[in-house]
Amino acid sequence: MNPRPFLLLAALGSMLFLIGAFVTQLEPGDAAPGKAPAALPEFLREASGLAKVNEHLLLTHNDEKGHIYSIVLPSLHITKLVSLGNPVVLDDFEGIAVRGDNVYMITSTGKLYVIPNVSFTAANQLANWSILDTGLAAACEVEGLHFDDGKLLIPCKNIYKRNGKKTSGKDRITVYSYVPGKDTEARKLFSLDDDRLKGNRKRVTGIDSDVNFYYFLTPANVLRVNRNTLSLQFFPLDSTAHKQPEGIAMMGNGSVYLVDDRKDGAGGLSHYKTLESISNF
Repeated sequence: MNPRPFLLLAALGSMLFLIGAFVTQLEPGDAAPGKAPAALPEFLREASGLAKVNEHLLLTHNDEKGHIYSIVLPSLHITKLVSLGNPVVLDDFEGIAVRGDNVYMITSTGKLYVIPNVSFTAANQLANWSILDTGLAAACEVEGLHFDDGKLLIPCKNIYKRNGKKTSGKDRITVYSYVPGKDTEARKLFSLDDDRLKGNRKRVTGIDSDVNFYYFLTPANVLRVNRNTLSLQFFPLDSTAHKQPEGIAMMGNGSVYLVDDRKDGAGGLSHYKTLESISNF
């Protein structure tokens, strides 16, 4: 027997771990529409972003380590896709987005990691990357990222009054846009001012969009915003199932995936058949 095996295969209940290729298989029914969140493996305990590559593939990442994982749908086959360096880069990663074979990750201070030429079918890639400064460190705490119509959308979780020091008390959600390689700094795209945007309702943690709407995830709800009128509609979340929601992916069939960070337990992946069914609790 080879004294230095490089692969270790172990079956644990419904989960399959492959050390080396770093693959995990969850039961496909675990994240069936309307069920409780499927428990993610330990290495995604602090899942902190979600992006749709296509109708059959999602990307996610951890809060502090520059590993990117793919989740195949509907099988829930999870693979470590890309790592930023070896040893891996440590940072406060708060969002992920995809454009073609380019992947973007952003930190809470607006530092943008640009990762080109990513293969979505190969495991354990060591990335080449560059870093761009969006200029948002003094404006707000960033959380969430999404590529939309030729630009990145960057929402603010907390808006600062001045110099990145003190948060504003205004009932507002602000979104910036940024075009990598063109813009020298992010530009304010729009702000939502509404008396209903209080407390956790305005603390954006994830973002997505389609041709008609923007979608914002907060600890309290999913917020759907009409692109033309900026009118708001709230879809409350079940706080017992979503203690710290961190990422949203809207699918072409109208279903919704949410990912949760659980620092005190297992991260979670939830699947809802429709946006409206999020509030059926």
